[in-house]
Amino acid sequence: MKPNILILSTALSAVALFSTQVGAQTPYAPGYPPQAAPAYGGPSGYSMLGDGNAMPYGPMGPASGYAASPVGYQQGAPLDYQDPSMQPIPATDYGDYGPQAAYDQSVLTGSPYAETCQDASCNSCDLPPRVYGSADLLVMWRKNSTLPALLTTSAPADEGVIGAPTTQTLFGGTEQGHPLTGVRFTTGLWLDNYQNWSVGGRFLALEREVLGINTTSAQFSTLAFPFFNTNTGTNGSFVVALPGAGTNAADDTSVNIRKTNNFYTGDIFLTKHIVTNHANRVDFVTGYSFARIDDALAMNSQFTARNGGGSFPLNSTVTTSDNFLAKNDFNGGQFGLIFDFQDGPFTWRALTKISVGGMHQRMAINGSQTVTDPFGGPPTTTGQGYYARSSNNGNYQRDVFCYIPEANVDLIYALNGNLDLKVGCTYIYVSDVALAQSGVPGTINPNGGDPVFQFASDDYWALGATFGLDFHY
Repeated sequence: MKPNILILSTALSAVALFSTQVGAQTPYAPGYPPQAAPAYGGPSGYSMLGDGNAMPYGPMGPASGYAASPVGYQQGAPLDYQDPSMQPIPATDYGDYGPQAAYDQSVLTGSPYAETCQDASCNSCDLPPRVYGSADLLVMWRKNSTLPALLTTSAPADEGVIGAPTTQTLFGGTEQGHPLTGVRFTTGLWLDNYQNWSVGGRFLALEREVLGINTTSAQFSTLAFPFFNTNTGTNGSFVVALPGAGTNAADDTSVNIRKTNNFYTGDIFLTKHIVTNHANRVDFVTGYSFARIDDALAMNSQFTARNGGGSFPLNSTVTTSDNFLAKNDFNGGQFGLIFDFQDGPFTWRALTKISVGGMHQRMAINGSQTVTDPFGGPPTTTGQGYYARSSNNGNYQRDVFCYIPEANVDLIYALNGNLDLKVGCTYIYVSDVALAQSGVPGTINPNGGDPVFQFASDDYWALGATFGLDFHY
């Protein structure tokens, strides 16, 4: 009987000891509860906005030109999106950081902030960056300027009239510019520790484009400003250089035509994370957008009249100016998507967005002509030039609907936890602008009465390469 009781007592003691060991658990450090089981909401590891499930954590990449957060990367499956208070989770990192423990699963893998944490009680230094920005150098082409023929030359007998056998256009038609530089700056702030929401701003400015011609009668003995004469129904010209002493004869001529274009754009934005799949993510962007396009055409000429029986006194100096200035101001809202596709230390980032709003267009036309008396009399000035006539001189404005799509693609390389190098391309399209050449009349009655200005719609685009740096802290 006693052996049986001893065996039973020993068995009960063993069960109690085993139960105690099974029920015991090594306590977690304060603020670090046991890690929850992975929760992957949605199909194939996706976590959609508003599905109520935990978002699987992939590296929280920056939102295109908007959100420039670190481009970290990790080998293996993504970590779940969790609160910052959790136990250390082993992670294998690449780059300059080496293996380390990711105490905060909301941190981008490869973040240098984890290097300063020596134990699980540190949960402040592992938070991802909150401030970000970028600086880009742009090399951009713009849409070619299509102008009427503004300056011609020919044999003296043809007087620069369009359609005459020897007439050549010196400036006008399709004037092709060359690529010019520009800059784009971005700055922003994440509104939470998990890089879900951010606000910021961007600004882009392109170098002024200048087209034109500067010539004299020493280079071309015949120079003229061509037009279609509505009085006669034929092509005509305003002659400013012609050898000899006959009708319209003039020399000592200088002509300067200058076409300039300035382009600025910017926005104030809000981004919202939508979905993450492993190391890839998609963000929605919205906000306010503005753009400014200034386009100017200035034509100046001076000559000495050599025909005493012509329109001007013999040996008088005639100075003429025609100026056309168009200004376009866009204000509207924007919305679009930002895509990050990560592959090791590289990230492909794409932005596609459209701004919709109103374009306020203004046109200022001003012309003048001054004749200086060779005998010392007072100069005579009239309020019109060759193309800026008394009938179309003035200031005009209108408002039109406009949309501005924009697309950016960047290839980004993570230099370290705070700095990325990137190269890419940018395309911006503007659906409706007023350009200076639209103020130049195609038909003129030299006797007066026309032309009358009317707005003409044109589009505009800029396309080019970008080179820059992203920073995040």
